[in-house]
Amino acid sequence: MAKRQDFASKIFSKPDVPTCPVCGEAYTFLKKVVSYQSEKTGTWKFATQNLKVCKCNEKTVYA
Repeated sequence: MAKRQDFASKIFSKPDVPTCPVCGEAYTFLKKVVSYQSEKTGTWKFATQNLKVCKCNEKTVYA
């Protein structure tokens, strides 16, 4: 018979949040979307990039 799982055990089973090796702060994940016009067709396209932001690189990412 399977063990019944309650809400508290679900919370404690989550993996740890990745931290920055330089400053030790937890990363905040950010999706950066850049729009550009295609040279071949002339239509607008979107390029996405996932970034990790912490106290170290916060000013360079948001600048």
